[in-house]
Amino acid sequence: MSGNISFYKQTDYSIQDLQAIIDDIFKEYKLIDNLDGKKVLLKVNLLMGKSPDEAITTNPDFVIAVARTIKKYGGQPYLADSPGGPFNKTALKFAYSKSGYIEPAEAGEYELNYNTEYYIVESPEGYRAKSFKICSFVQEADLIINLPKLKTHGLTLYTGAIKNMFGLVPGITKAEYHLKLQKINDFCHMLLDLHEAITPDLTIMDGIQGMEGDGPSSGITRQFNTVIASRSAIDLDIVVSYLLRKDKYKKDPLPAAISERGIPVDFDKKIIPDWVKEYFNDVKTPKVDKTSNLIDRRIPEPISKFIEQFIRPKPVILDNCIACGICAENCPAEVIIIKEKAEIDLSGCIRCFCCQELCPHNAVEIKYPLLGKILF
Repeated sequence: MSGNISFYKQTDYSIQDLQAIIDDIFKEYKLIDNLDGKKVLLKVNLLMGKSPDEAITTNPDFVIAVARTIKKYGGQPYLADSPGGPFNKTALKFAYSKSGYIEPAEAGEYELNYNTEYYIVESPEGYRAKSFKICSFVQEADLIINLPKLKTHGLTLYTGAIKNMFGLVPGITKAEYHLKLQKINDFCHMLLDLHEAITPDLTIMDGIQGMEGDGPSSGITRQFNTVIASRSAIDLDIVVSYLLRKDKYKKDPLPAAISERGIPVDFDKKIIPDWVKEYFNDVKTPKVDKTSNLIDRRIPEPISKFIEQFIRPKPVILDNCIACGICAENCPAEVIIIKEKAEIDLSGCIRCFCCQELCPHNAVEIKYPLLGKILF
C-alpha cells in the first residue's frame, strides 16, 4: 500500500456534519486549490432506483455534502452513473427519482447527467480487457470523485471503490463482461484494468449505513458509522476487505487479484482506529463461488460438468417473484425465461448473480449445495 487512508466517525446523514468532514478530506488531500472552475464528476453507486434507507445507493445527503464543498471552492459538481439495465434517459430519471437525487438537483445542489452516449478507451496493458466502452459523461470531467457505498457482494464478496467504477460502463454492456469473464479472478482483473484506464482523483466511501449479508441489493442494512477516504481506490479496498474479513481477506477475489499484479496487500493494521474495528465486528459476508476456478483448473471438463451441480452455488427464484422480467432482461447468458414467475436454466447459468443483484423485489436467493459448503 502506498497511499493514506482517512477514517471519520459519523452516525447519521447530517449534511452540516458531513460538510465539515468533506472539507477536512479536501484539505488533507489538497483538493481545495484545484477545484476553481473545474467540472467535477460525482461517481455515485446507483445500482438501481431504490430508497436511500435501503442502503443500496450512495445516500443523497452524503452527495449534497460533497457537492456543497466542491462549490465552496469554486467547482461545478455533476452526478452520474450507469445503473444496471438499459441506459437511457427514462431509466436514468426513474433511478434518480427513486434514489432521492432529483430534488437536490432541482434545488441547484448539483447537475444530473442524462447523456447516454459512450466512447472507447483503450487499455493496451490490461490483463483481461484491452479496451472499454465508457459513458461519455466521463469526458466532461476535469476531476472524478468516486463515492461508493460500503456493501457486501455475492460475486466479488465486497463492492467498494474499484467495483463502483464499473458503473462507468454503459448499461447492459456490463453483461458482456460477465459473459466473457466468467471466472471471478478474471472479472476482478478486468475491474482493475478499468481502474487503471480511468483512475478517480479521490474516493470517499459512504460507510455510514452500509450492507452486510447477501449484498449488493438483497442484504441487511448495517450501521458502520464510518466515512473512509483515500486517493488510492486500491488501498481503500484492501483496508475495507480486511475490516470485513479480517485475516481471511488476502484470499478473497479482489485482494487476490491485486496481489497477482505485484501490488502489496499487507499493511500496518495500526492505521485503523480502534473505534472503526468495533463497528466492523462480526460482519456477515456472502460466500463466493471459489469452485469455478478449482473445477476449471483441476478437473477434466466432462467430470466437472457433472459434479458442479453438487458444488457450485446457484440462484433460486423465490415465491415472491412477480414475473417483472428485469432478471431476464439483464441475464448475460440469456438463460432466464418468464412464465408465472422467472425460471432459470441452470445448465447455462454462468453464476454472475446479476439476477440477484438487480431484482427489485429481493426474489432471488443464492443457494449453496451442502457439498460445496463442506468443501469451501
